[in-house]
Amino acid sequence: MDTGCEQLRAAVADGVGTIVFDNPEKHNAMTGDMLAALGRVTAAFARDPDVRVVIVRGAGDRAFVSGADINQLGSGAISTPEGGASAPAPPRRMLAVGKPVLALIHGYCIGGGVMVALAADVRICAEDAQFGIPAAKLGVGYPHEATTTLVALVGPGHAAEILFSGRRIDAPEALRIGLVNHVVPKNGLEEFVHDLALAIADNAPLSHVAHQRSIHAAVTGDSSERTGVDEAIAAAWNSADFREGASAFLERRTPKFEGH
Repeated sequence: MDTGCEQLRAAVADGVGTIVFDNPEKHNAMTGDMLAALGRVTAAFARDPDVRVVIVRGAGDRAFVSGADINQLGSGAISTPEGGASAPAPPRRMLAVGKPVLALIHGYCIGGGVMVALAADVRICAEDAQFGIPAAKLGVGYPHEATTTLVALVGPGHAAEILFSGRRIDAPEALRIGLVNHVVPKNGLEEFVHDLALAIADNAPLSHVAHQRSIHAAVTGDSSERTGVDEAIAAAWNSADFREGASAFLERRTPKFEGH
């Protein structure tokens, strides 16, 4: 897939869309061009019925995403959250494909990299993963939506320590506090995430929409989202996929969901 940016790659195979941050010389630090390309890719994946689930990852073996390119932050090429079109999107919109998103994390996941991970629905990391949000060490404020998601995952106490101290946390601690779903050996990470993605891709797309919206509404506490959640749940119940799922259950066969 042509993303318009060499440092942001994307592909689709077997119902799985893959997004790769490809700036390994800088530990996959994000540039303004990469963020613009990310918006194009997520929009394309959202429209593509062949994409049932998305995996986001970093290139190489040293990092997931190490944050925003500090040189571009200093030059204004990546601006503050109020600074215009080149500013990083809040987490929910950063990977807004309307489909399940899995983060495959190895090595450094720092600052804006944690924001990318928080934008995913499920986070799986290798044993070598390191997480940190050094916003206070740079004198900036971490975006509110990212902090909201962080608090929902790890609780206010752990979120406060992560943000106030700016310290690194390793994979076992990330699992213990709820920042990640699984920690697996690095040599088995890709297989684990791919198998989970295929299992998700086999399930009903409209159910995924309903569950994703419901989870997001629960995290944000935004009552204005409730109507959309109820409509998504009703759409799943009234779908041909529900009839297919019920028939397959009674007939003891694997259902074939079409997303309608």
